[in-house]
Amino acid sequence: MKIKSARVNALFRAEALAFPRYSLNEASSGIRLHQNETLGLSALEREEFANILAASAQEPESINTYPSLEPSRLLKSYSAALNIPVENIEVTSGSSQALTLLAEALFCQGRTVAVTSPSFSLYANLVRLYGAEVVEISLNENFNFSSETLFSENVFNSDVAIVCSPNNPTGTVCDQELLVKFADNFRGVLVVDEAYVEFASDPLRQSFLAEAIKRDNVIVLRTLSKAWGAAGLRVGAIVANEEIVSLFRALKPPYSIAWPSEILASYVLESKSGIIKNRIKNVVMQKNELLQILRECAQVTVVTNSEANFVFFITSQADILERALFNAGFLVRRYSSGRLRNAIRISMPPQSEFERLKNILIEVLK
Repeated sequence: MKIKSARVNALFRAEALAFPRYSLNEASSGIRLHQNETLGLSALEREEFANILAASAQEPESINTYPSLEPSRLLKSYSAALNIPVENIEVTSGSSQALTLLAEALFCQGRTVAVTSPSFSLYANLVRLYGAEVVEISLNENFNFSSETLFSENVFNSDVAIVCSPNNPTGTVCDQELLVKFADNFRGVLVVDEAYVEFASDPLRQSFLAEAIKRDNVIVLRTLSKAWGAAGLRVGAIVANEEIVSLFRALKPPYSIAWPSEILASYVLESKSGIIKNRIKNVVMQKNELLQILRECAQVTVVTNSEANFVFFITSQADILERALFNAGFLVRRYSSGRLRNAIRISMPPQSEFERLKNILIEVLK
């Protein structure tokens, strides 16, 4: 947005005036395959959640009072689900608040922050907002992580490094042995965003949670928005050693987790792990089938080894494919500039729509 007021230009920080607004196609209809959500909540589950929320609203202290200053039930539920001590986790209002807290704690003028590139745009935008300098951890030609870039002079000498693994939008993972070696020798703070790790081929081995708990320079971010299918609740987590977690608890604004989110997120964590595991299994099966199809399509030039809940590929037919999918009711994420020119990211659809999606891809890209 262009600012015309001289007073606004004079009083607001230049970094704030330049901060890009996050935008996305929010069409009122269509099958949402553009925001990496986990779809397919059943009518029975929706009724179940509605009943839980309705019962909680009948309590004398609900809508009219502040939520818990420390959401103890949610902390215990989340720590149990991750199999870590409750002292090593702080819940946040989604990963976006976690990233903002990181920026407040770590980013400032004179510091450099290395950021996976390409990746989630909010990382670099927050670095610039707080006056720090962005250094890129560039993925290679196949959009994979490499020791050459991770241990490059600019990255290795930065104050903070943010690694998204599996990465958004490419779905590629950073090898754990490489990350351990980096953390062993890195003088700064390593942040590992694991928003999609539950979809990885070996999520327990590929997670950096154990390293975060025992080190004083590693922070892991988690969320309920992806595999847990609870994006609307806006609940995420920061995992680190006790000293770092205590710092973020002090920084986090009070009453950040609304009571409906605490109640429903706790219930999901406590009661839905079995259902979630089955959903993850189905999503991974769909994704692997689409990856195989895309690798056999003549019009596709790059297909990444995505270990997230989406496929990512580059095709000269991007315009035609996006239009065909939109006409069929599918919303997908299309990229159009730089290295991501003609790239498309597609999250997995409900099972009932999978064959239709697959057939369109084959017809356009064969």
